[in-house]
Amino acid sequence: MQQESLDTYNGQILTIKNNNQSEENEKIYNLCSEHLKQGGLVAFPTETVYGLGANALNETAVYSIFKAKKRPLTDPVIVHVLNVDEALKYIIIENNLLNFYKHLANDFWPGPLTIVSQSNPKIIPDCVTANTGFVGIRVPSHKIVRNLLEHCKLPISAPSANRFGHVSPTSAEHVFDDLGCFKKEEIDNENVFRIYILKEEEEEHLTTTSTNGLKEEESSTCSVGIESTVIKLEQVNDLQLKIIVLRRGGISIEQLKKSIERFINLNNNEKYEILIETRQHVVKMNENTSQVSPGQLITHYAPDVPAYILNNLNNTSTIDENISFQLKDVVIVDFHENLKNLKDKCLYYIDLSKEGDIKIARNKIFSILRECEKIENAKAILLPNLLHVEKEHADSLFDRLFRAASGTFCNLLNSGDQWKLVVEENKVN
Repeated sequence: MQQESLDTYNGQILTIKNNNQSEENEKIYNLCSEHLKQGGLVAFPTETVYGLGANALNETAVYSIFKAKKRPLTDPVIVHVLNVDEALKYIIIENNLLNFYKHLANDFWPGPLTIVSQSNPKIIPDCVTANTGFVGIRVPSHKIVRNLLEHCKLPISAPSANRFGHVSPTSAEHVFDDLGCFKKEEIDNENVFRIYILKEEEEEHLTTTSTNGLKEEESSTCSVGIESTVIKLEQVNDLQLKIIVLRRGGISIEQLKKSIERFINLNNNEKYEILIETRQHVVKMNENTSQVSPGQLITHYAPDVPAYILNNLNNTSTIDENISFQLKDVVIVDFHENLKNLKDKCLYYIDLSKEGDIKIARNKIFSILRECEKIENAKAILLPNLLHVEKEHADSLFDRLFRAASGTFCNLLNSGDQWKLVVEENKVN
């Protein structure tokens, strides 16, 4: 069995070969399945990001996720299953919602949509739901996690496989860097756990190195590149349902609207109405209220170097002169070459998509943030403001940028030939 990390660490990277039926792959899946059954942790790629998985039916195993990530128990974890029939085992759903639930599953599963429903308390441990009584379930499409689910025959609880609040992982190396680099002798099953990390063979060919030494991902084994959209269904009255979007993600609002239209047409009932409620959920870091969906905290997906979203150029309103950086100490993450003219004035410049392609940008955002935080002498990271970009999926990408910056905006001021990044007062955190 191939080991891509020395067996001196708590994390061990295991490569899944392209030949899905290989004997080596079977050994790896069997090893990981047994590890899950024994209460262990396995990290794996999905089409969204890498997940840190445990047996969703084993309370002690699920607690291990929280301990390994240092994740607060108020933040629930999503359960991954193979199909809609498996999903229905773990929830309690009203008959008037069931048909629509199945319709959404048919449209978007396997895929990056999580549906929150009342959990079956006889089966699902409270820690999975953050003691809210609601559980988010999704059916992933990535072949590795699906093969793992088939082998272990368990529902798998899995948030992103990173330090809590840090940039989400889209490669096996990201997981190892955050959770797998403890010495083997430090494994105590209280704070440090043995973690098997599954890696897709193609990952070895996904990165190139720029002339400035920064790795640039051309694509990702996590094809979507950001987390799933999380929704909750509610019955308003006999002729009205409501989709509450709790977290923007891999499925867009436009896709949900089209699915609603298909459902109404299939049921031949034009009087039936399904609403979509969207709102910006922002939970302060010191708040102890349990959430029904992950991804609500104001600081999330955050690099280790402070990040800020550009508000305006040469705007001096509501700025805090106590927090400022010379542009020569700043890494600029651009979109559609909007700040290309500052390329030679900053410490480092990289564009999420020179062509303004949102799907490419969201696929690269987490890998780029992780590389930017490693740039020597970087004091701040400037992120693009996509709040008013009228493109499908722009809202979900902006959500990641907003939380990576802890909701903090900044201005770029030019005094003569000197550019300075000046931070605005943060009224959210």
